[in-house]
Amino acid sequence: MPFADSSSIQSQVFVDHYRILGLDTTVDTDLVKKAFRRLAKQHHPDYAGGDGLRFLEIYTAYRVLADPERRLLYDRQHRDYRLQQAAGETARRRQGPPRREIPATRFKFPGDIKSLAKRGLLRRKFRSRDRRFILNIDYDLELLLSPQELASRLRVAVPVIARALCPDCRGSNPQCFACNGRGSYKSSRIIHLDLDGGLSNGQIIELNLRGMRPGPLSHFKRRTLRLKISEVVRAAG
Repeated sequence: MPFADSSSIQSQVFVDHYRILGLDTTVDTDLVKKAFRRLAKQHHPDYAGGDGLRFLEIYTAYRVLADPERRLLYDRQHRDYRLQQAAGETARRRQGPPRREIPATRFKFPGDIKSLAKRGLLRRKFRSRDRRFILNIDYDLELLLSPQELASRLRVAVPVIARALCPDCRGSNPQCFACNGRGSYKSSRIIHLDLDGGLSNGQIIELNLRGMRPGPLSHFKRRTLRLKISEVVRAAG
């Protein structure tokens, strides 16, 4: 059972606060504040159509970029990240034809609602691990690929669940405005996995997430992630 090389995906978990706020790296603090206010009005959970997870990302980015000392430290990390990305892009161009991009929408979570309901597994007493055991599921995500894609060089966007500590109260204030007293929040991060072809139907690939961090004050919920490769005649785009 092959393991994914964590060195090929390590750089993909960097959180780009400038991108989150829609800003470039040369803006001053006033523009950071204006961008935060504009986006907060769109995404604050108290407004209709608001998104709590998106708002917390925006708020975290604002907290970092509006503080001169924190921004100075972050800018060094951001510069290193961009240099690493540029070096990786140069290396990929030298490798020949570009990889096929496989979006995160190609993944299927094990156990659909219909099959769970049929087995009576939707009741609250059943945890996710209980359902997987009963259904004899030994993987976390299923990747749907066409026969042509199984033999191709791929760059796969893998969705991974992460927990982020509230940047405002650090998990210590039950009255915290930012996290509503939860101390942390659940979010999804994308890890890019490079595969060089030669895949087979039913193959299991195990990603090693140990030591990897999805961003500041956050961690992946799992240490490993098992991906099942499934061949389909016509993969969904």
